[in-house]
Amino acid sequence: MKNFRFLIVLLASLLLLVGCNSLTIIRGDFEKAGYEYSEEAAQYVEELMAEFEDKKINVRPHLFSKGLNYAIVLEFNSVKEMEEELEKSETLKGLVKDLQKSDFVRGNCILIPFAIAFDYEERIQEMIDIFQGRK
Repeated sequence: MKNFRFLIVLLASLLLLVGCNSLTIIRGDFEKAGYEYSEEAAQYVEELMAEFEDKKINVRPHLFSKGLNYAIVLEFNSVKEMEEELEKSETLKGLVKDLQKSDFVRGNCILIPFAIAFDYEERIQEMIDIFQGRK
């Protein structure tokens, strides 16, 4: 019986760790698709996150770029924290209307895609597909 409980606790811990480590997988997917992770740009985006800081929302921005395509990924500490912050923040609610059905959410991360091109809709869909691990 003790071994069974240990296995249950171990599996639950592993699932929790995998769910909270979405950024590693997302970063790999974007880099495989030719996007570059930008430390400097991520710091700039961080400066623009004043509203989140004012409201004591703990979120880390990450920026991936390829040409004029930019994918900002907001990483929360956990899925639970992200859901709580979505409930409190009107800004985040506007970004993600239905969390469960949204392609802009993966694990503990939210995608904000920007594309400057004539075919921007295709570029944004490409970023969504990469973010969701479909490309």
